[in-house]
Amino acid sequence: MISAPSRQLLSNGSKILIMFFFAVLLTACGSTDQVAKRSGSRAKTGRSSFPPKKKRTKVVKVDTVQWKEVNTDNKSKNSDSYNPYGEASRKDHYKIAMLIPLESKAYNNSGNGNERMINYYAGAKMAMDQLEREGANLTMTTIDIGNGGAISTKLREAKSAGADVIVGPYKKEDLKIAAEFAKKEEITLVSPWISSSKTTADNPYYVQLKPSLLDHYQKMVEHVSENYEADEVVLLAQEGNKTDKNRAKYIQKLARSYYRSSDRKPIDEYFIPLDSLRESRMLFYDYLALEENEAPKTKVFLIPNMNSKDESFIYGAIRRLTAERGQNKVIVYGMPIVLDSEKLTFDNYNGTSAHVVTSSFVDQKDRSIAQFKSKYYDTYGAIPSTEAYEGYDMMLYIGRAMMQHGSGFQYKMNQDSDGLLQSTIALYPKYQKDDENITTGKKIDYFANKNIDVIHFKDNRFQRK
Repeated sequence: MISAPSRQLLSNGSKILIMFFFAVLLTACGSTDQVAKRSGSRAKTGRSSFPPKKKRTKVVKVDTVQWKEVNTDNKSKNSDSYNPYGEASRKDHYKIAMLIPLESKAYNNSGNGNERMINYYAGAKMAMDQLEREGANLTMTTIDIGNGGAISTKLREAKSAGADVIVGPYKKEDLKIAAEFAKKEEITLVSPWISSSKTTADNPYYVQLKPSLLDHYQKMVEHVSENYEADEVVLLAQEGNKTDKNRAKYIQKLARSYYRSSDRKPIDEYFIPLDSLRESRMLFYDYLALEENEAPKTKVFLIPNMNSKDESFIYGAIRRLTAERGQNKVIVYGMPIVLDSEKLTFDNYNGTSAHVVTSSFVDQKDRSIAQFKSKYYDTYGAIPSTEAYEGYDMMLYIGRAMMQHGSGFQYKMNQDSDGLLQSTIALYPKYQKDDENITTGKKIDYFANKNIDVIHFKDNRFQRK
């Protein structure tokens, strides 16, 4: 049985309001949440209206729920299967503690909690329901870290709850503290929101689900090298931008490896002055102009910029490539910001055969997505947000991995992503530079998800290759 008390999400205009799972979350933070199991049979929930009726627009009071406490025995260590670097013994029942900034006090006072995290939590609860149907035996304890209080206190609450796995926290500085706590206490810590190689070291208890920026670059160059010749590829960057210059060096290093080239710069580089993106002259003449009787050619342009501050450069470059491509086949490889941009149009995507390197993508045409949307709507009376999909995938993956491999599932490098909606998870160990011997496992810095997809624009929508 999975214990995760539930409430409904209501729609209030464009906002989603949640009736939280634990009455404790609606009062004060700082106290230890008990690992709780619903007594008696599973409660039924009614259907929410969407849009809500007028009488449902106000914040709804929380019903009283009866609870009984579950014993929090220490994690057993079977000598036959226990690994001091993270492979826990197999158990019949596992406990997950999620440290998430719900900001329940703000919700309790005004109905304005952290909407993104509320949706994430709702998605995780949907996954717990699915795991229960699959026969998993899990308990999820939710600890709100959005109402203040030291992260060390929240971590001790998670330990007191008997957590086999801790999920979170959200802030980078809190995550560093949590990683050291997990290492000391030998508890697997899963970070679903932050990607950084500097969080911790020599710590196989730390699992990073969000692929790094460098992993995105590696996937970009790998995919391009498998489909196009080096002389067809051009790396775009901003002139005078130090970050772009350093990024170009790293991508050229990858290109040397994937193209097996001894050249210092196997692919062309074009550093573009920002002002020139607004000029009328042909900006990409050297790459796209055709000689008399020359056949149209294929040119691939890499735009590895990721930050929102670079959106004007990304938009300007793609807009100009769309206009200047002529009869040539122009292909742009970009980062997730290309997919999320509000400036780019279908004509831009189609004209540049846009490819996006991303670790998460919701294909609205997929049948499983449609089914999830229907269940989410029936449960919460709202359409799932991006965070809802993320929360669902995270909890479904972790729950299944624990039931199959124990709380040290990272050592199995679990790659079973069946049923996940917007991501694929493939864990690999990240090693210290002075020891990459996979047989020892004693120099593992942490485990990380390295799976990244390449989606492309076809038939007026983005879809997986």
